[in-house]
Amino acid sequence: MNMELHMQTIRFGRFAVYMNISGVIFSGLVFPLLVLWLHPQPAWRDAALFAESFHPLQTATFFLGFLLVIGSLLTFVSLYFLSSNEKKIYALSGMIINTVFTAVVFINYIIQTTYIPYLATHYPPETATILPAFTMANPGSFAWALEMYGWGGIGLSFILMAFTFDKSSMGTLLKALFLINGCCSVASALITSFDMTWLFTSAGLSALVIWNLLVLIIDIFLLRWFALQQAHPETA
Repeated sequence: MNMELHMQTIRFGRFAVYMNISGVIFSGLVFPLLVLWLHPQPAWRDAALFAESFHPLQTATFFLGFLLVIGSLLTFVSLYFLSSNEKKIYALSGMIINTVFTAVVFINYIIQTTYIPYLATHYPPETATILPAFTMANPGSFAWALEMYGWGGIGLSFILMAFTFDKSSMGTLLKALFLINGCCSVASALITSFDMTWLFTSAGLSALVIWNLLVLIIDIFLLRWFALQQAHPETA
């Protein structure tokens, strides 16, 4: 890779990481807390109660979730171009798997930001049966299967991308963090197969908070890694 392209790729990667950080903060923290404070949904009972308690603010976390998944995918694109030739097979595999499962998460967020509000505000005849199957307010909805397997697949892409980092101290740290993130995400998806409602338990909520913190930590170290790559391009 020539020097100009190398620097452009690093700038692109840093932009992608900042996008991912914005998604983590606003989708995973700020707007969920705002919803709990201003317009919370009661514990799931049925479609009628959900529609009665629905407010557009409840969709904000999913709109901002697009930043999370786009930022993750674009970060992988930059990591692919920065990977060495002998490790490109891992980087390409990780990027392809990330792309496939990003689409799964995208489908779920489109449902949450568009179809669920339509059902809740217009209440067509099919609402009573379809809304429970697709709203993430219902612990047993199909949407949670999409969400958890989508992020589980993205976790698998982290496992593959972990093997593209060099053996420097920063590369070794990022490899470990990517592997931890990937294994936890895959394990969470598998647990969901056995118990759809576990995420609404204290253990599930704790796992969600820890996962968001882990992603934020990874992003912080990725920014440092990109800075090192920029300062010492001869090591790339």
